[in-house]
Amino acid sequence: MNTRKRRVVVFVVLAILIAAVPAAAQSAEGVTEDPALYAVGALGASNLYTSYFLLGTLADGYATAAYTAQFADELTRDVIGLNESSIDVLEQLLTEASLAGADKALVEDMITAHELLVDQAWGLLAYVEDSSNTEQWFRYRRQAWELISVLLDIK
Repeated sequence: MNTRKRRVVVFVVLAILIAAVPAAAQSAEGVTEDPALYAVGALGASNLYTSYFLLGTLADGYATAAYTAQFADELTRDVIGLNESSIDVLEQLLTEASLAGADKALVEDMITAHELLVDQAWGLLAYVEDSSNTEQWFRYRRQAWELISVLLDIK
């Protein structure tokens, strides 16, 4: 698949998934005194949600032969890179003295959720390499959703 077509697929999938983020995660109600911190939370929620579903879409697409192994591998590695970048900036945010209490705990949970998504993505790569290797994929997928659904208050 050429680069242009790949980008179109990624943007379409992300647009669909971003539109599906629960209203609670998008609502401006409850914005604290720190709009930047609220923005980090809202964007982080969107990233967690879309990464989770993009990985699921890639797995389904590969399993049904809609996507090639190369395509699934490339996009999965993109997801890994984006989530690792999110982890890095969230870890930097943790060093801020002004971050405390519930805000600090939330950032720590967001880091954990991103780490679970990275582990899930590595599980997907293992599955693409060997279709009988699904244990890591499913274990981290379940764990990631358990935490993401709590963070986004999805029932």
